[in-house]
Amino acid sequence: MKGLYKIILKKDLKVVFSNKMVWLPMTIMPVIFVVFFPVLFFVLAGLPEGTDDFSEITSKLGPEIAAMNASQLMIYFSFNFMMPTFFLLIPIISSSVIAGSSFVGEKEHKTIETLLYSPIKIRDLFLAKVFGSFIPSYGVTLISFVLFSIVTLIGQSFYFEEGFFPNLKWFVLILWVSPAVSILAVLLMVISSAKSKNFQESQQKIVLIILPVILLTVGQATGLFTLDTIILFILGFVLFVINYILLTAASNSFVPEKLIN
Repeated sequence: MKGLYKIILKKDLKVVFSNKMVWLPMTIMPVIFVVFFPVLFFVLAGLPEGTDDFSEITSKLGPEIAAMNASQLMIYFSFNFMMPTFFLLIPIISSSVIAGSSFVGEKEHKTIETLLYSPIKIRDLFLAKVFGSFIPSYGVTLISFVLFSIVTLIGQSFYFEEGFFPNLKWFVLILWVSPAVSILAVLLMVISSAKSKNFQESQQKIVLIILPVILLTVGQATGLFTLDTIILFILGFVLFVINYILLTAASNSFVPEKLIN
């Protein structure tokens, strides 16, 4: 099985890096999220008009913000409440792009026949394809977090004597919630791959995950609610349960011939 995973992973990575429609959005999108937006927040925090109307929202954050000035409040709120949910778009989009390329690409290019004629169980083939899509997409997430951490650590040093980042909330997000979200995105691509005629059509299904994440970000940005560490941990647990159910159902009903027809 380890040999099978390596073969499929190498094959899928080759497809990813040979297709601009796949690797280009995976490169541009993380740079925007982990470099451009953090830098923008730090710049806005240094402008008087950039910190207006934050008192009503930050009043719900607790006693830890009591000694912070307007600029620090904006940065603390943006990086601890807006950016975490916004960051989840990285594993979602990267997973959907890689999985869409992996599964729908098999249908478009008729390249799965070789695996079908080999002595491999269908369930093992399915799991190998799923984790072959998950591993590189989660790798993109981890690399993005490293870049984000560098930018944030440098930026916060201009505003805080004692930094607020990294913290437990971010570690729960990256090590617990992000893998769950990434696997869910892969599974949705797998389920929809049999009905999708091409790569572009398969990407339309991922809006089912992107829309809730955007709503969570908007809800926190407007002060409607806040997601603390405990809620994120519970969210990750719920997502893993959903993933287990979907993974079990999809692996038992997976028909690779549909990727050929």
